[in-house]
Amino acid sequence: MDTPPAKPISLNRHLFQLAWPSLVENILQTMLGVVDLIFVGQLGPDAIAGVGLGNQLMFLLIVLFMGLAVGNTALVARAVGAGDKREAGRVAKQSLLLVVLISFGIAAIGWFFSNEMIRLLGAPADVTEIGGGFLRVISVGSIVMGVMFIGSGTLRGAGDTRTPMVITAAINVINIGLAYLLVFGNFGFPRLGTTGSAVATTLARMIGSLLILYVLFKRGSVLKLPWRGGWGFHRDVIARIINIGGPAAMENVVFQVGMLVFSAITISLGTFDLAAQQIAFNIAGFSILPAFAFGVAAMTLVGQNLGAKDPARAEQSAIQALKSGMVWMMLMGVAFAIWRAPLVGMYTHEPEVQRLAEMCMLFIACSQPFQATSIIAAQALRGAGDTRATLLVTFAGVWVMRVGLGYLFGIVLGGGLFGMWVAWYMDFAVRAVLFWLRFRAGKWKTLKV
Repeated sequence: MDTPPAKPISLNRHLFQLAWPSLVENILQTMLGVVDLIFVGQLGPDAIAGVGLGNQLMFLLIVLFMGLAVGNTALVARAVGAGDKREAGRVAKQSLLLVVLISFGIAAIGWFFSNEMIRLLGAPADVTEIGGGFLRVISVGSIVMGVMFIGSGTLRGAGDTRTPMVITAAINVINIGLAYLLVFGNFGFPRLGTTGSAVATTLARMIGSLLILYVLFKRGSVLKLPWRGGWGFHRDVIARIINIGGPAAMENVVFQVGMLVFSAITISLGTFDLAAQQIAFNIAGFSILPAFAFGVAAMTLVGQNLGAKDPARAEQSAIQALKSGMVWMMLMGVAFAIWRAPLVGMYTHEPEVQRLAEMCMLFIACSQPFQATSIIAAQALRGAGDTRATLLVTFAGVWVMRVGLGYLFGIVLGGGLFGMWVAWYMDFAVRAVLFWLRFRAGKWKTLKV
């Protein structure tokens, strides 16, 4: 008697199986930055501002990593959806090879020009010295960040979101312990201040990258890569990765440079305003975690279902991800509004910094529906390889609304930090509308990658 075929997994169940480990992983990943800023926050507003600017510049330097990761994940998901794990492995290896080569350039730029880059933003001397030292160490360890981007993205594209979660948990434990020892010089360790925070984070990520490689090449349960073969330059694969990842990298350039210019405008308002904004951005990392988690699920399922020639289920997956993410984001918004004072109080006891940061937190709380739509819809489009559209929308939101109107409202019209954050809110509102309209148009269903 034949065994009846297994009942296909429901869409909601599949979505949550992918989303909840991504949510936990994103919480843990955000904790790396939160722990760093809480520790260095005890050293004063200059330390908060310096580390915040150093991290923002590092995100600018690694935009190529982010672009490659988008191209890698989208192509791996398509290959897995089509049942071609050999092709998925070929894409992953080529992405790892590219990211290692790029990391040497990033390390050189960060090592030799860290202070100059922060000085260009208009930061005062004390903030420049702190931020430059932090950036120098973080950038030298860029290779481990690159390996983690590609390795984790490969696993997610194959449908394994749990392994990156577990590895990120291990990284957090290591980072907290090392930061406690090296920032303050506890238990006889050298007191390195903000540089100690950078060293701790880099060492923790190094261990994480080794664990990712071990899983990919030795213990992969969903996608196991062979050590041999596939390491030469395969022009066809590289071209496909760049076709998707190139616009994604440019989108990250547009976004990160826009963030830096937004911070540079804030610098002109004073160190307290900049410190408050960096605290708000750091806490805001938690508010968008549900959107990123469901965005990862949407990206994976859209890619896999398009690879399996099922665009209808790809669309259903993205819409369900958006509905679920919206609910969670709105709950986060309520929590952030209610508990904004104690949350900001973990970072600083300076009254003016706390007042300004709490004001920013209210903007974050009110923007949750727009953030959910702009993040999840954009990830669905990236999963389909529609990265040129996401580039154009991001440019419109970040540069026209956030930077352009931020300067107008905050500086020209004298609205200060409040006026700048009105523009920040409008950025997410515009992006949400444009991403949703692009998604509903449906052109992404027929893109060839």
